[in-house]
Amino acid sequence: MKIDILTLFPNMYEGFLKESIIKRAILNEKVKIDIHNIRDYSLDKHKRVDDIPYGGGQGMILMCQPIYDALLELRKEKTKVILLSPQGVLYNQKIAYRLSQEKHLILISGHYEGFDERITSMVDMELSIGDYILTGGELPSMVVTDSIVRLVPGVITQESHLKESFNDDLLDYPNYTKPRNFQGKKVPEILLSGHHQNIEKWRQTERIIKTMEKRPDLIKKKNSYVLIKDQLNKEVFYLEYEKLEGLNFMPRNNPKREDVINVTKMILVKDTFINKVIKIKIERKLESFIERLHELEEEIDEEDEDVLIKEIERYHQYLIVNYLRYLKKEYQELVLQKIQLLLNELKMKRNLRLNVKAEEKPKKGK
Repeated sequence: MKIDILTLFPNMYEGFLKESIIKRAILNEKVKIDIHNIRDYSLDKHKRVDDIPYGGGQGMILMCQPIYDALLELRKEKTKVILLSPQGVLYNQKIAYRLSQEKHLILISGHYEGFDERITSMVDMELSIGDYILTGGELPSMVVTDSIVRLVPGVITQESHLKESFNDDLLDYPNYTKPRNFQGKKVPEILLSGHHQNIEKWRQTERIIKTMEKRPDLIKKKNSYVLIKDQLNKEVFYLEYEKLEGLNFMPRNNPKREDVINVTKMILVKDTFINKVIKIKIERKLESFIERLHELEEEIDEEDEDVLIKEIERYHQYLIVNYLRYLKKEYQELVLQKIQLLLNELKMKRNLRLNVKAEEKPKKGK
C-alpha cells in the first residue's frame, strides 16, 4: 500500500513514522508513506499557500492551486483522495477496513481557518475523526494512517484485529494479567479454568455487557442487540434486537450450567435465523401432535380426542397469524397440509367411532 500525505508541517510526522507498528510496516515494505509539503507546490515566490477569504472573515484560507498541482503530480488511476475535514463523514472501524483494501491513498491535512470550497471537488472523500476543534489536519491524518496500516495484510496477525474493539460494533472484552489478586481485586475464575470454549463464551458476553454499559450508542443501531443485566448478580437476563419488525418469543429455558445465559425474551430479526427457529418449533409441535395421536389409537379417550382436535385447530390459526409470513411459500403449503391431514385423520376416526356407536344403540334396545 502507498500513502501520500499533504501537509504544511511535515516535521510533525517524524516521530510518528519512526515508532511502533508504523515503523515495522515501513521496514517490512508492507506500506510506503511519503510526506509532502504543500508549500513545495505553490507558484508564489514566497511559497504562500493561503489568502484572505472573499466576503471578509477571520483567518486565512488554503488556496486551490497548490492542492490541485500536488494531486496532478501524485494521483494515479486508482488513487483515493481524502480530505481531513470537520465537515467529513465521521471516521470509524468499518471505513478503516474499507480503506485498507485500497492500493494508494492521498490524505490532505487542512490548516488555518479552512480551505477553498473548490478543493472538495478534487477529492473522493472527506473524513472527520470527531466533533471537536484541532489546529489542523495533521493529527487526524496520523490517526487515519495508523488505523489503516495496522489492517494491511502482514502488518499484524489476522486474529489480532478481528477480535478488537469496534470490529463488530462491540468493545473489547476485559483483559487481565499477573498477579491473580491485586489489592483484593481478583482475576475472574473462568480465565484460569483452561476451558477455551467457555472462556470464549464469557468474553463474548462481557463484550456485549461492556458495550451496553459504556457505549450504548454502538448497540442501538438498526439490527443490533441489547443486553440488560441484573446489577446485583451481574447476570444477563434480557436480550432484544433493536428493530420493530421481527419474531418475538419467550424462550422456556432454565439452564443449570453457569456458562449458559438464561434469556427470557428475544426478538429475532435476521430472515435466515427466523426461518430456522420457526421450522424447528413447528416440527417439534407437529411431532408432539403425532405422538399424542398414536397414544389415542392405543387407548381411546373421547375427551382427550376433542382436546387434541381443538388444540391443533388453535395451532393452525396461530401459525397463520404469527409464523407463515416468515416462511417460504413451499414450506407454508407443506406445514398447512400436514396440519390438515392430522385434523382429517382425527375427525375421520372420531366420526367413524360415533357412527358405530349410533348403529349399536338400536340393537341394544331390542
